[in-house]
Amino acid sequence: MTQEKKDEARVVQTPRIAMLSTGEEVLFGDIVDTNASWLSAFLFERGFQMTTRTTVGDSLQAISEGISILADNHDIVIVNGGLGPTSDDLTAEAAALCAGVELQLYSEWVERLELMYQQWQRPMPSSNIKQAMLPKGSVILDNPRGTACGFMVNIHGALCYFTPGVPHEFKTMVAGEILPHIQQNFSSVSQKQIHRIYTFGLSESGIANQIEALDLPVGVSLGYRSALPFIEVKVFYSDTSEQINGFIASVEQELSLNTLSVNQEVRDFTISLMKEQGIGLNVFDCATQGYFHHWLSDASLKHHVDINSVNISNLLSHSESGDYLNTIDGLYERFLFERSGSNALIIANTESGGVQFILETQDKILSQSVVFKRDYSFKARNVVISAIAIDMLRRHLNDEEMFVDYGSVTRVASSITTL
Repeated sequence: MTQEKKDEARVVQTPRIAMLSTGEEVLFGDIVDTNASWLSAFLFERGFQMTTRTTVGDSLQAISEGISILADNHDIVIVNGGLGPTSDDLTAEAAALCAGVELQLYSEWVERLELMYQQWQRPMPSSNIKQAMLPKGSVILDNPRGTACGFMVNIHGALCYFTPGVPHEFKTMVAGEILPHIQQNFSSVSQKQIHRIYTFGLSESGIANQIEALDLPVGVSLGYRSALPFIEVKVFYSDTSEQINGFIASVEQELSLNTLSVNQEVRDFTISLMKEQGIGLNVFDCATQGYFHHWLSDASLKHHVDINSVNISNLLSHSESGDYLNTIDGLYERFLFERSGSNALIIANTESGGVQFILETQDKILSQSVVFKRDYSFKARNVVISAIAIDMLRRHLNDEEMFVDYGSVTRVASSITTL
């Protein structure tokens, strides 16, 4: 496609976007290409769709051929990696070769590098000058988090963006520099709106069977993201309407028993409920070796909610006979936690290989015991345990039915004792 035709097409169509990842470690699977999966999701949620993903090694020929092929067949190419100061970082040279121009020293980035090293109180290695050598005519893309600037150059009529491989640098550059430029050049593309439903206890196929029988309105699509043990259901749409609102309500109704939160991650949602109700949490963890507390830590810090936790090897014997109040009293005596204004949560392994959860609220003691339906690794087991624990707490705080079925475990006992 000629440059003139590409410029004309930008006004009326969604661009074809390709990503080229570079590096032997990515090509051979030594590291997982998380940048590519993140970029695909990031762009899709903003109305743009990646159509091609390619990975090449660190040779000049492989990178330049990859860029040329993708630029010939796409409107946008995002190249990731190979902008470092060492001899095997060849992406800028490959870009210049494809664009048919020379490398040029960009003095503004040299000044930026010198300032960075002055602030770090370190001498700047001479090798870093290489990171300011860009194809002539390039537009610099700022990198506030590292020494490798990105750049944009037109190759074969395509807008080609070159980015560092370090994930936090790459994501910052895409969000702050590349996306606004793409939106400016393809202004007719509208950003998608997303309604997120976080579920627990259903399989992806089970969810699909429930909601894909519903009539899907025009302009609406569904997406799923599975991250053990949760499945996030995403409803994508551009404009709201009575029909779309009705469809979203139907999806929520279908998944209501297994919905943890809507448009807010479950930890953030649950801790925000604790904040609203002025409740803290004391955790007596006999099962996850601190994983549960660590899992909640970011949300508790964000909302300024106190969560105290101790890891203990076993419970007092009272719990075996169902004397939960004496068990909890004994734990408070041992660990001197502040009891006022806090709930207590005990997570304990059982002799059968399952897990018992005991939640003491201001007026009740809620208990349930579960066994696993299959073998999990220690980490995966801790993830499932933490999910059940947070759902138990959430259900109490949100005044919902306390005990529901989860696909990964079988409940073997449950009780509610009024204090």
